[in-house]
Amino acid sequence: MMLPLPPDPDDPIEVTCAATYRADHTTAAYAFVFRVDATGTRFTIYAPTPNAYRIDSTYRLTICEPDEVPLWLPADEAEFLMHCLDLVQRRWADAIAEATAAAARPPVEQPAERGHINVEPSPAGYRTVAARFADERDRVARLREHLGHLLVDLPDPHGDVS
Repeated sequence: MMLPLPPDPDDPIEVTCAATYRADHTTAAYAFVFRVDATGTRFTIYAPTPNAYRIDSTYRLTICEPDEVPLWLPADEAEFLMHCLDLVQRRWADAIAEATAAAARPPVEQPAERGHINVEPSPAGYRTVAARFADERDRVARLREHLGHLLVDLPDPHGDVS
């Protein structure tokens, strides 16, 4: 049997629970054998309960760096998170547009109310603020792109198979 081409290293790996057995008769230890179809390999995970995984069920393999946090969400929650990130990205874009427009406006002297002071950033200050906002917008865009990459092959939470 010829193996498929190796998967893209950034793609999530799906595995299927192929078998289970009691690994140790003196303690509660159960072995679950998983098949990785993309690579033609298998691996074993040990768990304290016999129902930790189900035979013939498909799972996504998550491996992360020690300073990363794996994120487990139902598909509809992940879709909602993508929507929220899109809204945040748009809000940063609006803030950038406002700061950029303010940097282009001539300063307006407004007398302060009694007991208050008015502090208006200079055009350079507005440009600096716009650049910081752009950094945050770009950060959200990278996060959204990363999450989108993880969601590529998930089934549609609304049942749409197109």
